Amino acid sequence: MATTDSGVKARFRTLWYLTTANGDYPWTPGRLYPPDFEHYKELAQAIDDGGFYGALVATWPNDPFTSASFAAAVTSRMRFLVATYSGVVPPKAFAEKALTFDRFSGGRLDINVINGTDDRVGPYGVKADHDDRYTRSTEYWAEVLEHYRAGTDSNFHNSPVRIDPTQDVLDLWGTGDSPAGLTHAGASIHNYLTMLRPAPELAPRIEAAQSAVTAAGREFDSIGALGGVIVRPSADEALEKFYTVFTGAGVDAVRDTLDVAVKKRTNGEHSLLTYTAPDAQRQGWVDALRANRFPEPSELQVDEGLYAGITAWSPLDIFGSRSSALYFVGDPDSITGTVRRLKDAVGISSLILAGWPLAEEARQVAEHLIPRFGEL
Repeated sequence: MATTDSGVKARFRTLWYLTTANGDYPWTPGRLYPPDFEHYKELAQAIDDGGFYGALVATWPNDPFTSASFAAAVTSRMRFLVATYSGVVPPKAFAEKALTFDRFSGGRLDINVINGTDDRVGPYGVKADHDDRYTRSTEYWAEVLEHYRAGTDSNFHNSPVRIDPTQDVLDLWGTGDSPAGLTHAGASIHNYLTMLRPAPELAPRIEAAQSAVTAAGREFDSIGALGGVIVRPSADEALEKFYTVFTGAGVDAVRDTLDVAVKKRTNGEHSLLTYTAPDAQRQGWVDALRANRFPEPSELQVDEGLYAGITAWSPLDIFGSRSSALYFVGDPDSITGTVRRLKDAVGISSLILAGWPLAEEARQVAEHLIPRFGEL
């Protein structure tokens, strides 16, 4: 495969989200779809039919490996980027799961490596401080890949059935921007991920990741960004749809969610009423919500074609915390132009995108963007 000047293999890939966090406005009470297989199957088939490279199977109340297995049975071409906490499943047992999934799906498995935080991985019995988690993760995935490459034999020798690896490499996707996280990414990750931000904010993080992988004597297969997208035939239609992310939820719900987030982040020292944002634009969002209104779309624009919004996993980013609640918004040509600028500026060559309801928005992206992104 050809490589770019940055050392990243040149192939543009677009993924969607495959998750039970679905609905009209799943960040709002009563607007979430029930976690049933019918909705999940519809979404998986929309991704499969739409020409996406694959989908991130996220960690929600459902077990992502199990739900990916159900979806693989009703699809034929999409890949499954299964989110996995490092160290929760013993390495050999995880390799057996991966080998089985790959064999039954036709080699359609990738892994999204998550190292988590104490409150996320602690309940699974993973006890380690921040840096040690990354060190253990590097060791864990090296062992998983070793078992994967070796394949697995039957325990019953009179029936010598065996599963060999379907893929030459089991692709690992992941992030990390602390010194320990960057060392881990350089040593273990094939596809580096970051949250969608304007290019000047992405550049130093991606440069640090590139330095880490070069120091390890490796290169990334891709640099990816995670974010939202709303595309419509016209920019006005797209912006109108994007704004329903807020209006569909209602100002009380958005304000209450942010109030909880502020109290958690400040250990109860502040609420939304007393919180001071890190910059003037975000303070304007806070002031608008305090005044019982939403910021106008123009106030939410953070760069050409990029708007701050809300996702199922992240509220409006009043903290400047690099959350994934940033959206591409516009018509097909303008969004493609924004993506091209990110590709040229910082080497973005993969996107993991979402918009709600997930199946409906996947169809919009499949119609209006996938063919254009293929030309990138």
